[in-house]
Amino acid sequence: MRLEPGEEGIVQVVFDLPRRSVNLLGRDLLRQLDRILELVAAQETARGVLFRSAKPRMFIAGMDVDEIAAARDGFEASEGARTGQRVFQKIAELPIPTACAIGGPCLGGGLELALACTIRVASDGPSVEIGLPEVQLGIVPGFGGTQRLPRLVGLGPALDLILTGRRLDGRRALRIGLVDRVVPEAYLERETIALLREVAARGGRPPSRRGRPAWTRLLERVGPLRRLVLARARKRTAARVSPEAYPAPFRALDAVEAAFALPLAQGLDLEARIVGELLSTRTAANLIWIFRSQGALKKDPAGIEAPPRRVRRVAVVGAGIMGGGIAQLVADRDVPVRLKDIRQEALLAALRTARGVWEERVRRGRLLERELRQKMGFISTTLDDTGLSKVDLVLEAVVEKLEVKQQVLAAVEERIGERAVFATNTSSIPISEIAGRALRPERVVGLHFFNPVHRMPLVEVIAGQRSSPEAVATVRAFAIELGKTPVLVRDSPGFLVNRILTAYINEAMRLLGEGVSVEAVDAAMTAFGMPVGPLALLDQVGLDTALHVGRVLEAAFGKRIGGGGPLLAAMVDSGRLGAKSGRGFFRYRDGRRAGPDREVYRLVEAAAARALPAETLQERMVLAMVNEAAVCLEDGVVREPRDVDLAMVLGTGFPPFRGGPLRYADALGIAVVCDRLSRLADAHGERFRPASLLREMVRQERTFHP
Repeated sequence: MRLEPGEEGIVQVVFDLPRRSVNLLGRDLLRQLDRILELVAAQETARGVLFRSAKPRMFIAGMDVDEIAAARDGFEASEGARTGQRVFQKIAELPIPTACAIGGPCLGGGLELALACTIRVASDGPSVEIGLPEVQLGIVPGFGGTQRLPRLVGLGPALDLILTGRRLDGRRALRIGLVDRVVPEAYLERETIALLREVAARGGRPPSRRGRPAWTRLLERVGPLRRLVLARARKRTAARVSPEAYPAPFRALDAVEAAFALPLAQGLDLEARIVGELLSTRTAANLIWIFRSQGALKKDPAGIEAPPRRVRRVAVVGAGIMGGGIAQLVADRDVPVRLKDIRQEALLAALRTARGVWEERVRRGRLLERELRQKMGFISTTLDDTGLSKVDLVLEAVVEKLEVKQQVLAAVEERIGERAVFATNTSSIPISEIAGRALRPERVVGLHFFNPVHRMPLVEVIAGQRSSPEAVATVRAFAIELGKTPVLVRDSPGFLVNRILTAYINEAMRLLGEGVSVEAVDAAMTAFGMPVGPLALLDQVGLDTALHVGRVLEAAFGKRIGGGGPLLAAMVDSGRLGAKSGRGFFRYRDGRRAGPDREVYRLVEAAAARALPAETLQERMVLAMVNEAAVCLEDGVVREPRDVDLAMVLGTGFPPFRGGPLRYADALGIAVVCDRLSRLADAHGERFRPASLLREMVRQERTFHP
């Protein structure tokens, strides 16, 4: 950070964290800012202060999460929050107006600094993100965000941002009164200084802002009405998450209420105490661990020594729902993508899939119609092989059949350049088998996307036995460019996520066969924290797809994992494919789940008559995942426990507040896990016998994570 003199008494505080691509707040920077503010206050000639970043398309991306995680206890966390509050209050109390120029991420502590300023100006550039994402880390904003934001934009918009961690671009921030101007990116500094001079000339009075409707101000000022609004917000939040699993949004509601009921100083004190309380919870520890691990995984070279090639043009072969989703994802990064299929109808369906994702953003005000048209312009379609010779990467997304994938690879290999990489989107077939007949097997890599492509953050990157380091590095780097978190997985049937997931789903179907109802099985796991139950998940994936994956795994690993048993095959034979056919374990109307299908019990040959405690059902299904995850580590499917936990959280929705199956096992205690698995093995079969890795860990008294 440095202090620079400007023209006409406008001094500039410039953020430029060395050796980092982003500006992050930390204890040292806050101390430095504190000293600089004292210097500014002592300058008699200063007429205004501009806060800006020397890094292009950047402001302040928040507090350094490593420093947040380093707090030893709740007291230290609260005191850290109070330090930030005190420094930012100095900005608010300066006798001259202050402004910040927001040219990029302005998140967490960065936005809280901006809120302490007199005015805020944002650029219209695509890199601008303004928000308070702390709730996603299991805490609340701690440098005044829960107090200043509601006072500035009102109760409703403040709750929307604080409870969800949602991020706004400049236009949407202007709409709610969070920023005062949105200006062209090239003129950000100039326009911010001009507005700052206007404010200084008016004696420090900020520009007139879009007033909130009178009825909203009435809601905020009248205690009973305000409490009614907050009670409704609490009810809506409870419908999404439980306060036991995710306490942060509920405590955020308490802090926001204080913004209207208490003086600022008392509200800030409550905010700091809540930060200390929340940072001490297991939920915050796990959510912060996930955040830090995602960043570490993207920086980790994963043992790949070769540098990646830059990908400038992409082809997607196979225009199904997955192909359309992948094409949209690539085009969204302004990378030209050639979409190929042998049927015109498939191409049109894929274009509709891609357009639908952008149209949803338009409806939510996150994209302009002209921007949608620009994005669509990056996708071109073809029924032949024209254009393939110019691409750097081919993403294959055809049907999950070995012979079909081999045929596509053989046809494409003749058309693409020598150094072009061929990435197959397969969920279960070993890459070495797909590349078995390839002319250049070294350029064949697995890149497994999860559906829906635009929402699921995980991809599995699979190196075949003969895949070159350069090809693997190229695919992994491009996945990161697409905004995904890549987990490097050894080439083996089912890879990582589907292998663990199959053990879980098969246990759910065994419970069904033992007379437990569809509702009870799924309710047990949603109560555990899964986004949907295992049987509803099967319906979403497609029972035919699950049957195929199960058979691949059964051929490789035998009955320990199993292929879904006769039930899954019988359901597929009867035309029950899940949501896409309107019938599976549930019935569907207009694509929406309409309740369990009672005819399933006829196929199961067991009435839904057995009632077991939810904890018993959870134990069988969750420990099946834990045990298989341990076996995957034994087999070297991934390198370390971090990769397992991240993959299951990001790829299946394993409850983030639990940190993943192996962090969950650590929390239970490895000895307890082994004991419970042994009892389950005695009662239900050898598939539950504890993995040798677990038994060894008990002997060594160690855990998966330090």
